[in-house]
Amino acid sequence: MSTYSEQGAVFTSKGNRLVGIAAVPEARSELGVLILVGGPQYRVGSHRQFTLLARQLAEAGIPSFRFDYGGMGDSEGERQAFHEVRDDVTAALDCFESLAPGVTRVVLWGLCDAATASLMFAWREPRASAMVPLNPWVHMGEYSP
Repeated sequence: MSTYSEQGAVFTSKGNRLVGIAAVPEARSELGVLILVGGPQYRVGSHRQFTLLARQLAEAGIPSFRFDYGGMGDSEGERQAFHEVRDDVTAALDCFESLAPGVTRVVLWGLCDAATASLMFAWREPRASAMVPLNPWVHMGEYSP
């Protein structure tokens, strides 16, 4: 079991202050996980699932970062649809890199519409080396076949 620390962070996207938490093991890792929250949830997740995931990853030696999109949880701004969160994801990646030195490859872990957001944006983000899209979905006509 790895020793880790959790650190809160405030970072900016689109002029709004967003809130996140990094779980970082003592040993450095090149691989990290950015946890993207789905639906109208915040960084803890229902039944604390995102908190528990972040801590289990850290215990396994893998740093992670979970955050509230603009307009959700403790973050400022207006609530956004899943196809509008690219700037927040990019800002979260920047913040994660500063809190977890050594991370050069990031897995985008997303639930529900956050899984769909990761599928839409990962190809544009060179730091994204893999995805774990759980229950991706589409609910807008322009994204449907």
